[in-house]
Amino acid sequence: MENRIKAVISIVRGKFIIIGIALGAAFWFIESVMHVYVFHGDDLIESVFSPGFHEAWMRLVIVGMFISFGIYGQWLINARRKAQTELSLANAELAQIFETSADGMRVVDREFNMLRANDTFCRLAGVKKKEAIGRKCYDVFRGPLCHGQGCPLTRILAGEERVECDAVKVRDGANEIPCIVTATPFRGPTGEIIGIVEDFKDISSRKHTEEELRQSRRQLRELASYLESAREKERTRIAREIHDELGQSLTALKMELHWCIRRLPQDDSLLAERAKKLLKLVDENVHLVQRISSELRPGLLDNLGLSAAIEWQAGQLTERTGVKCDFLSDPEDIILDQTRSTAIFRIFQETCTNIARHSDATKAEIVLKELPAYVELRITDNGRGITQKQISNPKSFGLMGIRERALSFGGEVEISGNEKKGTTVRVRIPKDGTGEAKGDKSPGGR
Repeated sequence: MENRIKAVISIVRGKFIIIGIALGAAFWFIESVMHVYVFHGDDLIESVFSPGFHEAWMRLVIVGMFISFGIYGQWLINARRKAQTELSLANAELAQIFETSADGMRVVDREFNMLRANDTFCRLAGVKKKEAIGRKCYDVFRGPLCHGQGCPLTRILAGEERVECDAVKVRDGANEIPCIVTATPFRGPTGEIIGIVEDFKDISSRKHTEEELRQSRRQLRELASYLESAREKERTRIAREIHDELGQSLTALKMELHWCIRRLPQDDSLLAERAKKLLKLVDENVHLVQRISSELRPGLLDNLGLSAAIEWQAGQLTERTGVKCDFLSDPEDIILDQTRSTAIFRIFQETCTNIARHSDATKAEIVLKELPAYVELRITDNGRGITQKQISNPKSFGLMGIRERALSFGGEVEISGNEKKGTTVRVRIPKDGTGEAKGDKSPGGR
């Protein structure tokens, strides 16, 4: 019976104009019959087809109203049918977008009940859709934010319009899946918040790639540290051999020359002059050997410590470039292990090279300071000032070397420049332990 009624209603909905015309015709005929048999009018045929002017006018008004109502009713029905069709299409599109989304999505009400979930979410959470709907959200794909102030639903109900965070969700009670969780308000027809829509983007692959990158960087840093250590050992060996072997040979040669000069004939001035030139050449080579040996591995660094070695290197900078260097060590003697002392000294050497080549400075201030947890080296010059482009230039291998030396000990580097006011390099290296590298605090640094 109900189906028949629906069928009749469906038929009627599409024929309101016809019904209006039929009602108008029926009214015309009934009015004609009443005019003849009730009010004793003329013949029925004449009353139907040729009524009087007043009678015809009244009937036409009523019939016109029936037809107008039929047309208007049909327009309303068509408009409603069109709106329902568009709404159905929109709902179907939204449902398709929801169901076919590459991200897992679910709708949760204010009581933490799951109202809806798409297929991607069910695969991500490892549940069947029928089993998930109606359950508490924290029982399906729970995470560390559940039952806390960080819960997306709690934050949305507290007034936030959008919540986005990284969270590790738990699947099947054991498997952990890192996700980017995005939550937005789910509103009712009147605009009130009745829950949230949660979006889960699986970033397991990204996290795996990031871990591989971190591991690769760690391995590269360890390799660079190993190569630097090997190079430093080789430098020390070569410096020692140059100083001991070649230096001793030159010293012996000088002594022999002195012996020969003392025994030259007094009247042979030409031979004496050539011997003195030869002696001078030997002296120059002795100084050259000492300089090369010191540059390869300053003996001061091993014998007198870091402060003395840096002070000596500052003096070398002044001697070669004319840059006046003011050096302060606090305390006067800073005791570090050999590897850290070498790293800080090499960083200072590279900074001196940059000052000499690029800064056009006339003055530099060097401060070496020991703090409870780390040693800080700060070099400030009054040159042209390093630019942001130079700091972030991937081909600035000198700056890259400074960063890598500091990072290998878990230290940090800060490089800043002010145009025409100079450059400041600040390096902090922990006194013990390698720790985790803190990185480069320079603008544009890593």
